[in-house]
Amino acid sequence: MMRIFGKSDTGVRRPVNQDRFLIREFGDDLALCAVFDGMGGANGGEEASTAAMQAFDNCIAGGLLEAVQGARKITRTEAEKLLCKAAQTANAEIYKRGEDPSLEGMGTTVISALILSDGVIALNVGDSRLYEVSRGELRQISKDNSYVQYLVDMGRITKEEAATHPQKNIITKCLGTEDQVEPDIYRLDGLPDKLLLCSDGLTNALDESFIYETVCDVSVSGDEKVRLLIEAANKAGGPDNITVILAEND
Repeated sequence: MMRIFGKSDTGVRRPVNQDRFLIREFGDDLALCAVFDGMGGANGGEEASTAAMQAFDNCIAGGLLEAVQGARKITRTEAEKLLCKAAQTANAEIYKRGEDPSLEGMGTTVISALILSDGVIALNVGDSRLYEVSRGELRQISKDNSYVQYLVDMGRITKEEAATHPQKNIITKCLGTEDQVEPDIYRLDGLPDKLLLCSDGLTNALDESFIYETVCDVSVSGDEKVRLLIEAANKAGGPDNITVILAEND
């Protein structure tokens, strides 16, 4: 069983919070977590992230209802199909709304995870991130769909250089800007000690060593760890909205 905690904050410099997050638990051994980071003008980002959150909630909950009521175990294949359906549904809805000139170009990232009894199926579009903590190590599971990640993959810059690159906020994929989207899928065998989902408002403000130390601090609760991460990101300048979901394996 994983205990899940989540919080979102506007940050210091942004007037509104265009991040959204979703935590839905379907019993002791089945849960959905997702973080959405909206973009696209004063209203577009909020509308895109909210629409995506609702699509994921409706698609996943609807897809799992029959299995949950019948006490049937969800397979990894089913979990992957549900996540992909949710992403496609959200993409189509946002793309359609973007036909309104006042919302043109709006979109949202998504990092989501279906936590099963024996593993995790995750989906990513954009540069929000999924990390796991296992065997004393913080490991990034998702790969950013971003220009600087492309440069890293091509060997043109290092990961350390990417962290301060002037174009690090350029993403190469998101929900809603094209009529079709190809999400990235990740699979974890077994449950890690901890899962962390977050928007780039956290990872652009804090280094991974600080994040690791905070989520592994046994002296504070999971809810307090989430609060401390957001507080630290704001102290570091809080240049963007900050959203964190932490799942801990009891």
